Amino acid sequence: MKNILTILVSVAIILSLASSCKKEKMPDALPPITTEGKGTFGCKINGEIWIPKTQDEFLGNNFDLYANYDDASHVIDIFASKRYGEFNEGFAVYIWRPTMTGLQDTARIIIDFQNRKTSLELFSNLTVRNLTKLEISRFDMTNRIASGTFEGVLIKESENDTLRITEGRFDVRF
Repeated sequence: MKNILTILVSVAIILSLASSCKKEKMPDALPPITTEGKGTFGCKINGEIWIPKTQDEFLGNNFDLYANYDDASHVIDIFASKRYGEFNEGFAVYIWRPTMTGLQDTARIIIDFQNRKTSLELFSNLTVRNLTKLEISRFDMTNRIASGTFEGVLIKESENDTLRITEGRFDVRF
């Protein structure tokens, strides 16, 4: 009887652990385009929705987004990442000397995407900035809000692999 109880408890524990190791559910929609500093970021990478999200054993699921404006260099930095287990991806968007609203000069924009599934894969628009479009819909220094949309092509530096970024949007406080 004791052996049967031990086996049943072991099976229950194994089933419980197996059910907690679910694959991440893909989001079915990008966040809406907003201009109120709602802390949103998202885009499509080669047609698949990408939004920042972190699964942490202590903190649970978190939205992982950070923005900063450097008054000395006049640069907005936006960092968004997705992490769970060994999976780690992240976006960095840098906008030098942003104009108040409208299309930004592509020479002043850098977009990086890092994928660390097995090794570091870095994709960037550095060599194809002319294929990047970033439009700021709100740049509010008083309330420290930056909102806009972006799209472009990112190239993997070590190979001729590319990512097509479409329907990108951000609405952050810095």
